[in-house]
Amino acid sequence: MRIINPQSATLTNIEVLTFLSANPPRRPPNPPPGVNQRHWIPSPDLRDHNTVVKEIHNYATRLSPHLLRYPQYTSPSSTEKPGKRSAAPEPETALDIALRDLITRLQPYGLTKGEVLMLINLGVGLPASGPAAEGGEGEEEGDMAEAGEGMDVDGGAAENGAGEGGVDGEEGGEEGEAGDYGALALVDTVIEEREQRLSDEDVTAILSIIRETLGSATT
Repeated sequence: MRIINPQSATLTNIEVLTFLSANPPRRPPNPPPGVNQRHWIPSPDLRDHNTVVKEIHNYATRLSPHLLRYPQYTSPSSTEKPGKRSAAPEPETALDIALRDLITRLQPYGLTKGEVLMLINLGVGLPASGPAAEGGEGEEEGDMAEAGEGMDVDGGAAENGAGEGGVDGEEGGEEGEAGDYGALALVDTVIEEREQRLSDEDVTAILSIIRETLGSATT
């Protein structure tokens, strides 16, 4: 057997996680009676395989939690026993449809396979965390509001209120632009020579495509 193109069948992190979730490792056999379990080596020895599976799940949970919120990637047939699986092809999952839709819609932008792979693995444009981050932002806004009220002295409440209203309006208008700042910066690091290849409008459209496909299960 000869490998023609080693990069023709690359997998994303979510696809690896999908395969491991649909094919859990087998339980190792029990040692025979009278054999010390600490010194017994099972056959086949799946201990290293089980360690790899555990580390991948830990990575997804601790460092890439957005992978766990991608569209559903398990099919009903994945719960069947391996010996009873039918020869018919398994039905497509929501993840299969989302990935195909994402790749098709990104084709006009001329991204390389590695760039698309990184966009999917990093979940660019998708929320990194949920209620915890939102709660933290709410607390910070509350503290800032209290600080602003404490500074309102010497009877200048009316003038300051009008001025603050104008500032708040400007800040509110900038929130939409600043909200994607992290995603835009990450796109610049993922896509090589982004400024020469893609306009800012193209990047905004790419982020929208990612949110509409992979982010459909997070909203």
